[in-house]
Amino acid sequence: MNKKSYYQIGAIFMIASGFIYTIERFIAYYSWTGQMVKGSFPTYPELPGLFTNMFLPLFFIIGTISFIIGYIKND
Repeated sequence: MNKKSYYQIGAIFMIASGFIYTIERFIAYYSWTGQMVKGSFPTYPELPGLFTNMFLPLFFIIGTISFIIGYIKND
């Protein structure tokens, strides 16, 4: 694999990590809105943390490592 491939793989994994995090937050706000309609809702929604889903940090670490390997690789 060449440098460009490592950069592309790193970007894909980092984008996937960000997408998963965004979707999790969207679902938390969506369920909070559903609770507001019923009348029993907390003041703020319960948002997921960074380490709630194991794929989020895993994909980010894989993306970062791919970027580092691509930077170090001499082609």
